[in-house]
Amino acid sequence: MPRPSMPLLPNDTGGRTAVLQGLLIAVIVIGGLYYGREMLLPLTLAILLSFVLTPPLLLLRRLKVPRVLAVGFVVIVAFAIIGGLGWLISLEATKLAADLPTYRTTLSEKVSSVRETTSESKVLEKAAEVISDLEAQFDQPDAPFVPDANHVADQPEVKPTPVVIIDPDPTGLALYQSIAGTVLPPLITAGIVLLFVIFILMQREDLRDRLMRLFGGSDLQRATTTMSDAASRLSCYFLSQVLLNAAYGLFIGLALWAIGMPSPVVWGILAMIMRFVPYVGAYIAAIIPALVAAAIDPGWSLVLMVLGLFAVGEMTMGQFIEPQVYGRGTGVTPIAVIGCTIFWTYLWGPLGLIIATPITVCLSVLGRHVEGLHFLEVLLGDRPALTPEQSFYQRALVGDAAEATYQAESALKDQSLETYLGKVALGGLKLAERDVSRGALDGIRQARIATTVNEILERLADFEPRRWFSKLRRKGDAAERRKEGVASFDAPAEAIVDAPHVIDRRRLAPGWQVETPVLCIGGHTMLDEAAGALLAAVLAKRGLGAKALPPEAIGADNISALANTKARAVGLSYLGLGTGAADIRKTVQLLRRILPKGTMIFIANWEADDAAAAKAALATVQADGYAATLHEAVEMCLRAATGKPKRKARTRAAKPAAASTRAKKRRSPAPRKRQPASA
Repeated sequence: MPRPSMPLLPNDTGGRTAVLQGLLIAVIVIGGLYYGREMLLPLTLAILLSFVLTPPLLLLRRLKVPRVLAVGFVVIVAFAIIGGLGWLISLEATKLAADLPTYRTTLSEKVSSVRETTSESKVLEKAAEVISDLEAQFDQPDAPFVPDANHVADQPEVKPTPVVIIDPDPTGLALYQSIAGTVLPPLITAGIVLLFVIFILMQREDLRDRLMRLFGGSDLQRATTTMSDAASRLSCYFLSQVLLNAAYGLFIGLALWAIGMPSPVVWGILAMIMRFVPYVGAYIAAIIPALVAAAIDPGWSLVLMVLGLFAVGEMTMGQFIEPQVYGRGTGVTPIAVIGCTIFWTYLWGPLGLIIATPITVCLSVLGRHVEGLHFLEVLLGDRPALTPEQSFYQRALVGDAAEATYQAESALKDQSLETYLGKVALGGLKLAERDVSRGALDGIRQARIATTVNEILERLADFEPRRWFSKLRRKGDAAERRKEGVASFDAPAEAIVDAPHVIDRRRLAPGWQVETPVLCIGGHTMLDEAAGALLAAVLAKRGLGAKALPPEAIGADNISALANTKARAVGLSYLGLGTGAADIRKTVQLLRRILPKGTMIFIANWEADDAAAAKAALATVQADGYAATLHEAVEMCLRAATGKPKRKARTRAAKPAAASTRAKKRRSPAPRKRQPASA
């Protein structure tokens, strides 16, 4: 009976209908954004501006300022700053335009020098000759092109008569109409933005309540938390971005003024505005001042200084200041920022280029907190799309051992190899086992996963971060730490896991000094063998030789070969119980008859997560030990190898209490004898 395969896309009628509905909704939304840009663009600007003005508004509200006065003050100050910047730009631009004719001579000399430099090489001239010859051959394919200078000279030159249409200068009403057509549209847009900002700030709580009712009416507590968190994060981020970009523009303006550039206020404001464009905005803003520097300076030093100022300022802001203010990055991936920048520029023109990054950040934060918009966070957010376990499984599934090893080395900077293999690698194999149980993973891909896991373990065999030696610097018995190679038993459990506990082979129990004292055998599938290989790799790191064997080693034809083994412990690795505990019990009984006397047999059931199920399976299988995690299996083997009994868990509250009692007895002075009253 063939195993069912997992479809990549829904193949039922309901699934196809849902996909078509989603595509139709996307087309309608994009069309509405494009055709409604005249109304949506002022609304979007007002929303973003309201996010910027919310923190100062809340500050005034905490100071007991009435809402109307607080909103009026914040809005007036904000639009006064915007209007002042616009007035400065127009004033400086007019002055610059008046000075440009004086720079014509210098610019002409630079153009002439560049032209002479290119003409000396004769490259452009030769290229022009070749192109003209090719064009002549295309015009006359049957005959070679031979220019006849005499024939061309005999032909009279006929010049076309130019036709020029001159419109009369507008007068009267037409003049006022032309002025109004130029001035009124931006004024109307600014008025709409101002109106929207005032109403958004005045009705802030009411709008929030309506959004909560729309997206999270069933869970009011969660909706309130998410909306408040999203609004505060966005407000702080946008305000920080505006202040940082203003600081960048101020730095550029002052620096250009210091080196003698004309109209430094214009270039500073331009740098501040263009820096809202991600990655390339600051460098685009440097083009025009660089051209002006080339026009006013006979040499090239001023041009290089201008470009250097923009580059140094952008690197300082992006690499040092911004990470300290609001962390690494904007919360969205670079490819998402670039794609959204292109998208919003196509929809809304140059203004969409400037507001693309704030809109993208806003959508990503809303997708992170609003359940119905979670797909936006997946598409735009910089959080990993897959969990570490899922990522490990995906890399192993395609056989990409190099990428999986790179991810493992990155993770090993913050955790030990045993912790990584026990959580991430073993978790990925559990996901693979679930696909096997539902018939979605065939034998070929299982073999590929097992091979990839072995390659990863081989590449990580010599990798050991140095940071774990700091784990040994803990309080306790120094002699005990040197003896055991780990922290004191009173240290936390995670410290013992992370410490590089390497067993001294001279201290092993009798019979454990062989090269491979532990065998890890896969129970049913190659995935079980891969899980056993994880255990063998950790034991090898601890100084205890171990080897992973395939499930065929306990088959009917090969199990008798284990009678001559010198291993002192045999572990059966199971990611899934398969046919059940009865089959495992039969395997354990058969191994007990074949293996040498005294060999420990333990079961590693990686699927079990609770202690009750572990004890029940241990009693049923009748093995010598049972482990549900990689750490338990490693500790079991180490205790058996050193001949130590299992340590009992010691309550942390008992020791401090006893220690404090002994300390009090030592500190309490002996009672003094009472002296007579006469003395």
